[in-house]
Amino acid sequence: MSRVRIASVAVWSLALALPATAQEERPLPEGNAYVRSVIGGARPQDALINDYSYDVEESRERLDGEGRTTSRETRRYEVYFVKTRPVRRLVSKNGAPLRTTEQAEVDRRAEAQARAIAEGRTVSEQPGLRLSTLLDSFDFKTVGREDREDRKTLVFDFEPRKNAQSRAGGDRAADAVIGILTGRLHVDEADRRVARLEARNAPGQKASVATGVKVGTFELLMEYGAIDGQVWLPRKVVTLATGRAFLFKTFRIRNTTTYSNYRRFRVDT
Repeated sequence: MSRVRIASVAVWSLALALPATAQEERPLPEGNAYVRSVIGGARPQDALINDYSYDVEESRERLDGEGRTTSRETRRYEVYFVKTRPVRRLVSKNGAPLRTTEQAEVDRRAEAQARAIAEGRTVSEQPGLRLSTLLDSFDFKTVGREDREDRKTLVFDFEPRKNAQSRAGGDRAADAVIGILTGRLHVDEADRRVARLEARNAPGQKASVATGVKVGTFELLMEYGAIDGQVWLPRKVVTLATGRAFLFKTFRIRNTTTYSNYRRFRVDT
């Protein structure tokens, strides 16, 4: 092979390698601006969520000092979307289907909620911790990239922002807990979607969530995944809280929400 041909092959090989190298060396984004664009920004594909439904099982466990379950309550829901807003329909408690009359009342409320959303009327959100409440509550710092399930994710550490107010839309308990959390956020780099969030209270930090009720330990895990390569939906949310109520009674509670049976579904009100 001539020297000219060898040089030409070398140049082409280098050119083909450049895009991958550039991607690997792409600078990391600034944490706060990037996370706000991901969580707060709407995208055209978001409307596809209206075509999906899934099942949700909520489990509430009381644990002893060794972490063993002493009691457990479960509820199962069917969830569908109207204008990208979730509508939850309770279908069973502790593994038993609802009575006919109770199910009829549940269905009536779900239909009323769906109609209110479709007509643009205000529907109150469920209280609690949601991704949207994190935007104005934390400072995010980019720390690197990691592979999760063969996909590149950007990794951010976060801690409470000083003087953040009304973090959870008036939910006092959620506000108090958010104020003591630190953690790590993974965002899928290709789809710009939250893939995982882990948080726990900083050492020594406690939260007063109600009169006489103080949380001493709080842990949170949220996991999300791509469905049909089109929409990102939740997979699991786990919280663990320990503390003391009215000085004498201690509690240790684990709540686990598991999402399954994703399916195509569309409702027109």
